[in-house]
Amino acid sequence: MIKTFFKYFLFYLFLEIVLHIGCFNSLSIVNLIMIFMFTMFYSIILTFIISCIKSDKLKKVLFISINIFFVILYGAELVYFKIYESFFSFNGLVFITALKDGYDKVLLTMFQNFIYILLFIVPVAIYLIKGGKKFEFINKKESLLLIGLFILSISYSSFMINTVNTTNNISMYSLMHNVNMPKLNVENFGLLESSIISVKRRLFGFSEKKYVTEDIYSNSSSVLNRKSSLKYNVTNIDFDNLINNELDDNIKSLHNYFSRQTPTVQNDYTGIFKNKNLIFIVAESFDEIAIDKDLTPTLYKLKHEGIIFNNYFAPKYPASTADGEYMLEWGILPIIGENYSLIDMVYNTGPYILPREFKNINYNTYVYHPYYGYYNYRKKYFSTLNFDGMRYCNDGINMYCDHFHGSDVDMIEQSVDDYLNKDHFFTYYITLSGHGSYDSSNFVAEKHIHKLDNYNYSNNIKYYMAANIDFDIAMEKLIDSLKKSGKLDDTVIVISSDHSPYYLTNAQVNTRSNIDRTNNFDRNRGSLIIYNSKLDKKTSVDKVAMNIDVLPTILNMFGIEYDSRLIIGKDIMASNNDGLVVFPDRSFITNYGAYNANTNKFYKYVDNVDDKFIQEKIQEVNEKYQVSVNMQYSDYYKYIFK
Repeated sequence: MIKTFFKYFLFYLFLEIVLHIGCFNSLSIVNLIMIFMFTMFYSIILTFIISCIKSDKLKKVLFISINIFFVILYGAELVYFKIYESFFSFNGLVFITALKDGYDKVLLTMFQNFIYILLFIVPVAIYLIKGGKKFEFINKKESLLLIGLFILSISYSSFMINTVNTTNNISMYSLMHNVNMPKLNVENFGLLESSIISVKRRLFGFSEKKYVTEDIYSNSSSVLNRKSSLKYNVTNIDFDNLINNELDDNIKSLHNYFSRQTPTVQNDYTGIFKNKNLIFIVAESFDEIAIDKDLTPTLYKLKHEGIIFNNYFAPKYPASTADGEYMLEWGILPIIGENYSLIDMVYNTGPYILPREFKNINYNTYVYHPYYGYYNYRKKYFSTLNFDGMRYCNDGINMYCDHFHGSDVDMIEQSVDDYLNKDHFFTYYITLSGHGSYDSSNFVAEKHIHKLDNYNYSNNIKYYMAANIDFDIAMEKLIDSLKKSGKLDDTVIVISSDHSPYYLTNAQVNTRSNIDRTNNFDRNRGSLIIYNSKLDKKTSVDKVAMNIDVLPTILNMFGIEYDSRLIIGKDIMASNNDGLVVFPDRSFITNYGAYNANTNKFYKYVDNVDDKFIQEKIQEVNEKYQVSVNMQYSDYYKYIFK
């Protein structure tokens, strides 16, 4: 039994160490101890299971099968992390889909991490080459020794979890019991234990708990209780009555949270676009570096003649485009790790999402995407929103698309006639031209790559720009169609990134960026364009903002009544919104500095930032995550809009 135990123990410990070095580039002593203990714990369990089997042949088959499964799992997790900066644990459907439709990025990532993939395979290969010796049956003395080690692993790991903090503001205890952060779970406990945590939460449910216990806010009372001449984006919701009559503690806690939120102030942009049409575009991998006066002149015009946002971010969350869409559509942070927020919200109550809001004021609504409708369950999801028209690649749009590539030009040319003759319309485009890979396999970029022959860029940047030239031409055709129909002045165009162009390295992005994009904060900069040809004044906004802020900003600009307390994002133009950008690991950026949750370090942009401000923002970010998750799981809006 001892030999069987060591086979498992050394094998899994080796996998964990390789995974940690491959993903995190380091392994602290505390993390190594925790991984050591959890690896021992699960190795002992597997040893007893194997030892109970009488057939030596069956033992060998089971041993090899289990180990091959874990080699594949660890390898898949490594590749997934390198692409999405998160772990999928046992919820691997997203990764399987990526293999089907985006195998180019997967293969490239495997090639770039070939050494780690090879190291994962080595132990099983050695065992197969050597030919495994016979396995032992249960031995009483060895069983007692393993039971002792089992008790030691439980006791010591429990002691560590209850007494030792991690390197950031979140303790091991909170990671284990209070919060859902798969990346930190793997880093602190190892993939084996993190996967078990994932499975338990998936099977039995999980609700995040507040883990900053001290009420450090200077004033938590509502501004609505004070006398003020200011007008707020707020509706008449009797939270006191809702709280007093709610039996579900989770829903009650959400009522309490929203009741003490400060609504955003109405401002000079409130209702500025009332009664105008809206074309809302989620632009694939759209970045400021794609905007060029000569190469993408239409995008350049839209940006510089619209409202200019100098510090807009589109952080890449684990589900990339799906999470980017979700944040833009719902104004809520996505669930990290266990669920696919855009898919899980299919049947949830969504009173404020734009298609419903514009439908309520008798607009005709349309949605288009130059890729297959099945992907990300878009067709199923959008079918619940009662669009007047929905068209996808080869499902209403006659075009060629494959492996995450399809031309936005084809989409625009075949869709504009659907809505241009309508009195009022809301049109939603999800683009695809800008999607990687950025090489000769990208048939969309290939159409325009010759236009960059005289530019001294790397091949990847040339293909990225060529892909966005296709997007630019699509926008040119859109503008021309609006002009010819006389609808341009009465139409607002909003373009937002879904996420940063993660097919490009930081160094590649830097070759075109005016800002150093080496650090993970600025690497996640995106682009937001709000354009109307009749804007009276040109505005430049320096405040930091992100994609969850777009929904309330647009609602305010179109004069649509909403309660700003109920949306996690905030109106960018509101004077009482200081600006906040939230990353998946709970790092954040404010106008006064940036906080790295992994190192628990705050980088000041101004001098007068004290510890209380930092702790308040840490608590605010944590609560935004917890509330976002609980809103999704509970379908919270149905309790407000019954």
